[in-house]
Order: sequence, then C-alpha cells, then structure tokens
Amino acid sequence: MIMNMSSCVFCEKLADQIPEVREILHVHQKAFDGLLPNVFLGEITRYVLSGGLARRRVVEFLEKNFYCLGDEVENLIAVSFVENIETVQELNFATSGVDATGLTKEWHKQKGQ
Repeated sequence: MIMNMSSCVFCEKLADQIPEVREILHVHQKAFDGLLPNVFLGEITRYVLSGGLARRRVVEFLEKNFYCLGDEVENLIAVSFVENIETVQELNFATSGVDATGLTKEWHKQKGQ
C-alpha cells in the first residue's frame, strides 16, 4: 500500500532516523531559514558521495522509501538524489554494500543506460 507523505515530512523522518543527517538538516535550515527539500536532498547526495559515515544507512532509507510514500517523495528522491549522481562510478560508490535496486534502476532510466 502506498502512503502519501510530503517532501518536508520525509526529510524530517530521514533526519530523525539518522543522527548524522540531523546535523546536516540543522545547518540547512539555518542557512535557508527553513527547509527546502530538493536542496536538502542534494546536500544529502553530496554527503553520500563524500563517503559520510552514515552513507549506507542513508541509501538504505532512500531505497526502502522510494516507491512506498507516494509520488511527491518518489519524485524528490529521483530528482534530488538520483539525478545528482553523475557517473556509474558514483552510483557504484553510493550503493556499495546496499541493496539499492530501485535507485539503481532509476539512475539507469534517467541516464538512458
């Protein structure tokens, strides 16, 4: 069953589940005087690609919720996370050690591969 969730609630939920993300969200909210979900998830992409300590937990959370929280969250993850992964090497690094079938399929769809 698909549950509809707003992008803002999803970002808060991500931060609630992963303490390292909570700090990123806090800095983001101070910088932007609130939450901009697309920008925030772009920051999360950079965190994952930089090898952040919680990389695997973040990718697992995104994968787990990619198709089950409604179109708004699916679009947020597709546009603001997957689309920001430029190369197959970055994709492989981001998803290393994680079952990220949905995210990987979306990446290949977007890149035409």
